[in-house]
Amino acid sequence: MRSDAKEKLEKRQKETSLKTMYFNRFLLVRYITAGFFFANLYWFCSLLMSYEAWALVPGVNLIFIIRAIWEQCTMFSSPIDNAEKTILAYKVILSINVILVAALFTPLFGKLFPFLTNSTKSHEFVFGIIFIGLFFCGVILKRLQQINNHTDKQFKYIKQYEKSIS
Repeated sequence: MRSDAKEKLEKRQKETSLKTMYFNRFLLVRYITAGFFFANLYWFCSLLMSYEAWALVPGVNLIFIIRAIWEQCTMFSSPIDNAEKTILAYKVILSINVILVAALFTPLFGKLFPFLTNSTKSHEFVFGIIFIGLFFCGVILKRLQQINNHTDKQFKYIKQYEKSIS
């Protein structure tokens, strides 16, 4: 009886290890998504306090980010490789950031960022933040493509682990 219970326990531990390994393939995605969530939440609240209708811009980002977060949360119980909602969220963020770069040099700057002065330093600061956002979007979209195509390093390690426990 003890050996039977021990075998069941070992089997559950191996299954949990595999689930965790598949889930951890998205670790970078989850961290960057959290960063985008809080940055957009802060921007959204700042625009709401300024009574700006342009709060819609970070609001749209937040909607897509929340959908991606929900998808990430459900991945542990049902592992997937193609995170469609997360990919869509990052494409939306990427598109909005590209549009924001163009808006930096228009009168919209004051409406989108009323908490900043309309100066060259503010424009450079926002451009730097947007550039970092564009970079992270590119990194995450590439990472999601690798996961979807099973070309990421973690997938190789998972397959090796599966062979070793079989």
